[in-house]
Amino acid sequence: MAPAELKGYAVPMSPNGTAQIAGGIPWNFAVDILSIQYRTDPAAIAALLPPPLEPSREEPDVAYVWFGDWQGLWSGHDDMLAVNPERCLYTECLIGVRCSYQGVEGHRVVYIWVDKDFSLARGWFMGFPKKIGSVHMGTRNRHLHALNPAMQPCGVGSRYGASCESHGERLVTAGITVTEKIEPPQLPRPFGTDLFHTLHFPSADVNGNGKPLLHQLVRTVSSDISFGELWAGDGELTYHPSLFEEHDAIAPQEILGAYIIPVGFRIQGTTLLHTY
Repeated sequence: MAPAELKGYAVPMSPNGTAQIAGGIPWNFAVDILSIQYRTDPAAIAALLPPPLEPSREEPDVAYVWFGDWQGLWSGHDDMLAVNPERCLYTECLIGVRCSYQGVEGHRVVYIWVDKDFSLARGWFMGFPKKIGSVHMGTRNRHLHALNPAMQPCGVGSRYGASCESHGERLVTAGITVTEKIEPPQLPRPFGTDLFHTLHFPSADVNGNGKPLLHQLVRTVSSDISFGELWAGDGELTYHPSLFEEHDAIAPQEILGAYIIPVGFRIQGTTLLHTY
């Protein structure tokens, strides 16, 4: 078989293309998010921003954590919940920072852990620096609805926690105590701003050519955003030290707020902003 006859959006290419680790764009998502927004050292944020990205001109010291219970479907497999739910459900913990590009406010995910290979690979295709981890969270949909007779539905006074671990190390612990119901316009920025990431594919050339095969700054293009019932509250957040991670360099200095955010959206793909 000629190489051109192998099929697939992603590796492994195969005669029918069904062996690929993840299918192509557009990607459709629904997620229950526990978000903690906080202030940290602005110099530590700036150290994570490759030019031409710059610190946010509005809040250069603001970062956030999102814990997410995700459902993700790729083009041509909208029926995956019926065919094989394991291939579209995953959990994730990410740390993001506010930034700007040519005066346009945005944000960037600088550290992120996920529990499924297809999500990790799909994230790399968009510039998310995903690694494998284990995420536990109390704000999954079944807990918020609380059909369990020992639990109350999500409301004022409800408390939920979340944690992220990777390779035997606890990395992040978070919590929320709900204080009020809110509407989408009350969500703080960076919601509603652009998302900037770096596509990077390193070289393994034995002749010493260390130049990356691909190194580009891209912007995520998304659409069809819809929200469920939103809640805000008081947040707790701890970054635990690690031998192999650097997330605690942007550890929280002041908690600004905590949010429960059920949201759905479509990612159309990315647009190229800069080639290094």
